[in-house]
Amino acid sequence: MNEADLPHVVIGACMNVHRQLGPGLAREAYEECIAIELRDLEMDFRRGDMLSFDYRGKTIKGGARLDFIVQDKLLLLVRAQEELTPLDKLQFESHLRLSGIRAGLLVNFNVTVLRTGIHRATLKRKEG
Repeated sequence: MNEADLPHVVIGACMNVHRQLGPGLAREAYEECIAIELRDLEMDFRRGDMLSFDYRGKTIKGGARLDFIVQDKLLLLVRAQEELTPLDKLQFESHLRLSGIRAGLLVNFNVTVLRTGIHRATLKRKEG
């Protein structure tokens, strides 16, 4: 699978979970079900990594918990809240930038139609 297809495949997995469960559950329930979907797709992923980044030459650990890192190329953060706020989206983009991962999905499962709960971001490569 190429890198461009990865977000689409992960969105499909999230849609399968939402189709089965609907809105209204705790975030952890959705995370467990996403893990099952990703395993069934035979995708490599890590869960619950702590965000680690450099600040002025020092490594800072534990800046945030990263829900899923899929194929070492996609950050997936799971939410189950009334709506995604502008601050949620900014925090997500900060996590993405500091993690060094270029593509990410912030998915809120507490919506009627999942497509409305998906925020996608891709960071541009730095030109040196």
